[in-house]
Amino acid sequence: MIPWAGQRKTLYMGGTVYAPGSPFATAILVDGDTIAWLGDDAAAASYRDVADEVVPLDGHLVTPGFVDAHVHATNTGILDSAVDLRSVTSAEELLDRVRIAAQANQGAPVIGHGWDESGWIDQRLPTRAELDRASWGSVVFLSRIDVHSALVSNPLIALCSNIAGDEGFGSEARMTGQALARARRYVLDAMGGRMRHAAQQMFRANAASLGIVAVHEMANPSISSAEDLADLLALSVLEPGPLVSGYWGVLADRSGIDQARELGAVGVGGDLLIDGALGSRTACLHQPYADDPMTSGNLFLNSDEIAEHFVAATHANIQAGFHVIGDRAGSVVTKAVQEAATTVGFERFRAMRHRLEHLEMVTEEEIAGLADHGIVASVQPGFQATWGGHGGMYEQRLGVDRVAGLNRWATLASAGMVMAFGSDAPVTPLGPWGAVHDATMHQDSDQRISVRAAFTAHTRAGWRAVGGDGGVLEPGSPAHMVIWQAADVGVHAPDERLSRWSTDPRSGVPGLPDLTLGVPRALRTIVAGATVFDAGELD
Repeated sequence: MIPWAGQRKTLYMGGTVYAPGSPFATAILVDGDTIAWLGDDAAAASYRDVADEVVPLDGHLVTPGFVDAHVHATNTGILDSAVDLRSVTSAEELLDRVRIAAQANQGAPVIGHGWDESGWIDQRLPTRAELDRASWGSVVFLSRIDVHSALVSNPLIALCSNIAGDEGFGSEARMTGQALARARRYVLDAMGGRMRHAAQQMFRANAASLGIVAVHEMANPSISSAEDLADLLALSVLEPGPLVSGYWGVLADRSGIDQARELGAVGVGGDLLIDGALGSRTACLHQPYADDPMTSGNLFLNSDEIAEHFVAATHANIQAGFHVIGDRAGSVVTKAVQEAATTVGFERFRAMRHRLEHLEMVTEEEIAGLADHGIVASVQPGFQATWGGHGGMYEQRLGVDRVAGLNRWATLASAGMVMAFGSDAPVTPLGPWGAVHDATMHQDSDQRISVRAAFTAHTRAGWRAVGGDGGVLEPGSPAHMVIWQAADVGVHAPDERLSRWSTDPRSGVPGLPDLTLGVPRALRTIVAGATVFDAGELD
């Protein structure tokens, strides 16, 4: 039971309701935290006397709220107020941003996020000595856009004892792996509980303003902490806002299952890393990187370790999951899935709906096998939109031939796999309508999906990915919904290949906004019947 859930009967009338089971609905009655009725305005008139409040929709659109299936809430909240490095185009410009921040901070740490050298003409990164000079000797931590590497200063290294012996330390400013985890942990611990709480509040408020009603938090000791996850889950219960389902990324043989249960997590996995990221050249590949033939990335877990974790989680009746991006990592996890299912029994394994995050470079055959084993794919359309296309980071790292196999959304959907959309914020920003649009405009037209399929992946599939049932407006369902100001609501498709639904209003196919005309704006976000965001325009 959510203490802050809605208690009133509210009747919304005069809009367009996205409800496939009631395709001509223009009104909706919410009773406490539950949808009680949907229908047209004429029938809604009979509910006016029983409603505590009647809200005129003025033709606006009502839909299920979005679920972001992969976030890092505290990191996003902190980095939203950090030095924004997403627009820098050179090492010199990055150093200028550090100088300005160091002057303003007057000796306090300089925290920044978002640099991406793949878009720079000269892809040289600044040295630690340059960071030290630019910051006048301050602690500096600047995370790359994919958060799998960072630039750090010598004063930060001095505060992290024995970090020079950690994997991923390197001789220059850029850190990855264990060294990165230690440096990040120091920075987060130094910020303290008050700043962490403020960052979580900022994240949830921003998510609510974008029509997000629930998120899946991907925590592990190298990204955040057990205390951070516990605080976020508690905040979700105590204060109105998007609901939080937590995942704890520690292996079962390291007490991960016991820790996850103690924390109240729904799964033991999420960002439990099999490999890294393509941008940082730590995603594990079968063949070396096209722009660095000396490396094929990092494989942090082998198939036996992965299979053992799946087996232990299945026996414990808790969902498991892994972060997997590179093609070799995809092959390793596919083998592990098969081994684990053989050990615990196919049907028992399949019923667990274990999940994989990102899943960017799997083959069609691997997808079929994973789907057959009930695996849920948690994917991020913003990745392809940001780094795909001619000359993009994917092409730089992999070469032209290998980019064709990335982010196979249409293949995942055709295989019958549950596909839940997320942002991986702060890697790409929160923005669910943008993700829906991105999924319909994949650079490979064969991998595009319809607006309706993309919307389902960002709503109903998010609930299914945590073993629940939601994301649809119908009597008896939780009242998690959003009222939107949206343009040209109807049945839209980016190309004729995806035009599978009648556009005639008499067909009863529920309509969605034409995203080529702009992003819909949330007017009110409702979670469990309670308003958690209100633009103040419906009174």
